[in-house]
Amino acid sequence: MRSVSLLGGDWGSVVRAISAVVDLEATSRSTGALRRVRKVRSAEGLLRLALMYGPGGQSLRAAAARAGDAGIAELSDKAVEGRLRGMGDWLAHILACLLASRAGMASPSDEAGLSLSLVDGSVICAPGRGGRWKLHACYDPGRGRFTSLHLTTDRIAEETAHTPVGAGRTVITDRGYARVRNFHDVLSQGSDFITRMGWRAVRLYDAAGQKLDVMTALPEDNVPCDRDVHVKGMAQKLRLVIQRLPAESAGSARRRKARKANRNGHELDPRTAEAAGFLILLTSLSRDRHPAEQVIALYRNRWQVEIGFKRLKTLGGIDRLPAANPALARTWLLAHLIAAVMTDDLANEIIGVSPSA
Repeated sequence: MRSVSLLGGDWGSVVRAISAVVDLEATSRSTGALRRVRKVRSAEGLLRLALMYGPGGQSLRAAAARAGDAGIAELSDKAVEGRLRGMGDWLAHILACLLASRAGMASPSDEAGLSLSLVDGSVICAPGRGGRWKLHACYDPGRGRFTSLHLTTDRIAEETAHTPVGAGRTVITDRGYARVRNFHDVLSQGSDFITRMGWRAVRLYDAAGQKLDVMTALPEDNVPCDRDVHVKGMAQKLRLVIQRLPAESAGSARRRKARKANRNGHELDPRTAEAAGFLILLTSLSRDRHPAEQVIALYRNRWQVEIGFKRLKTLGGIDRLPAANPALARTWLLAHLIAAVMTDDLANEIIGVSPSA
């Protein structure tokens, strides 16, 4: 993410790539990022400051010095900070436009003939008591890239509404998304879902309308359980798919549950310990076209969004947030995300070109 020079000739290509999907001057004024042109006279200059401070890894003082060297303006570090604090909404708009420009690209189907969307969230901590941020993301494994990135504080719950996926997709989520409102949201967009859930996360009912105890459905052997269930308030029939985990994975899961219970100061429920040894999935996919084994295999694609987050943090450094001030931290994070999206686009262009060319 730091391979593009913000002082040298590469800057023009950065501006051209972003200007192809968003009017920088008009949006900088409409969002309030560019209010006075007494010193920084253009939206390009503002964007350059944000990228110097964020993925450029410059402190406020260093960014002020670099701004002078680059001919942007002669600014103090306080003046740079003031401008950076006012850029959040503008950078969020630029990020959304860059991601929206990918929407028309065809997504390859997996071996089951489905187009997958992996939805998840990741927490980023500010230093000291600066608070925590949550990055809501949708990842397309067929194209190996994020298609949606939405930044909020960590007080905002994980919901599929933060990362719209559109029609004809299969949305794969983890336990945090096992909520009826998320099921409704995905189905209303014309997509299907596979979500992992805890044994008591969702109230399930059988065909007769009787409440179903998930613990009674746990398989005794390695053959997965696959049964029809209903959720109150939803007309569509769903499927409960449960697979016993390998002994080593089950043991690790139970130890994690025990440590969490100990940290919270309460005893581990024996049912929670037992359920930790199983992969419990709820899905809207039809049994005729997608048997239980395939549903389980599809869910296991979820690791790819975790790798996407790891790439943002390990290679992009987005988890090394230096700013405690919320407005400044938001600008720093959004600048990193813009750089990450552009890096992904460049990487995909390189991969798509034959070496012989």
